[in-house]
Amino acid sequence: MNPTTKLRFVERFEITERRPDGYNFGRIVHILQQWWDKGVADQYTAVIAGDPSGEWRDVPIEKEQT
Repeated sequence: MNPTTKLRFVERFEITERRPDGYNFGRIVHILQQWWDKGVADQYTAVIAGDPSGEWRDVPIEKEQT
């Protein structure tokens, strides 16, 4: 897989508290993702599996220490 310069933000619901009565509390978080193209070796396998493109992967974000 080869990383590209394609980036996007997606929103996800992150559960912060699960209660026994079935209610879940959480928040919406923004996740940065990067598009990864399949390499030459991966493209052959991907065509057989029916997915010739690539995939979006989450980019890990780290807080800078001051």
